[in-house]
Amino acid sequence: MYDFDNDPKRIKEKLFCSMSAHFLTNELPVEAIDWDEDKIEEWCKENVWEPFEYWEASDVMELIESAAWHGYRFMKNNWKELST
Repeated sequence: MYDFDNDPKRIKEKLFCSMSAHFLTNELPVEAIDWDEDKIEEWCKENVWEPFEYWEASDVMELIESAAWHGYRFMKNNWKELST
């Protein structure tokens, strides 16, 4: 069973990048996992989806984080069913 508590494959961070496509015009690249927060925020400002263009980048990042967190919790709680 996958070790969600330690997350060795950094699934939560990869999920953050994937979920960004729901709020940005381009999906955050996976290499952004290793960027500092300021660089991610700047990238988000440059790629924000029109409905969020007047939002602070940090607020959009919170939406992405929330979506990623919920997806991660879903996978963690349903891993047995998902992995069969």
